[in-house]
This record gives sequence, C-alpha cells and structure tokens, in this order.
Amino acid sequence: MKTLIDGAEDALHRRGLGVQIVSGTGYPVRRTLVLDPKTYAYLGYREQWHGAKDFTDVFARKAAGVVDHQGQRPR
Repeated sequence: MKTLIDGAEDALHRRGLGVQIVSGTGYPVRRTLVLDPKTYAYLGYREQWHGAKDFTDVFARKAAGVVDHQGQRPR
C-alpha cells in the first residue's frame, strides 16, 4: 500500500511530503521517503518496524553535489 503523508519528518526534523510504502506480513515495515514540499528534492527517509519490539531508523541528506570523477569531492 502507498500513502502520501503531509508533515513527514527526516532525522534533522525537517518537515516535508512523505511517500510511504508498507510491506511485509505479520510485522509490517513502513518505509517513508521525505521530500521537500516545494521542490520535491529528497530530504531523507524513515523506516519503522512494529512487532515484538518497535524499531525506527531515520536518515537525512544535508548536502549534495556533482563531480567529474569518482573519488572527487564537491566544492
């Protein structure tokens, strides 16, 4: 099942548009991509497992850049 969530939050507590997919049976896993509400740029994700124990994993992308060759760092 896919769901849109207004006000989803990444690891830096930035709010955005969440696109959530629920998968699995028994103990479902909720995976939510968090997108900037104006530009739809990727901000991060959140994963939640609900079962015998609850677990949440969150991630936030702080910056991105383009380089010409592998191993280079953006300026």
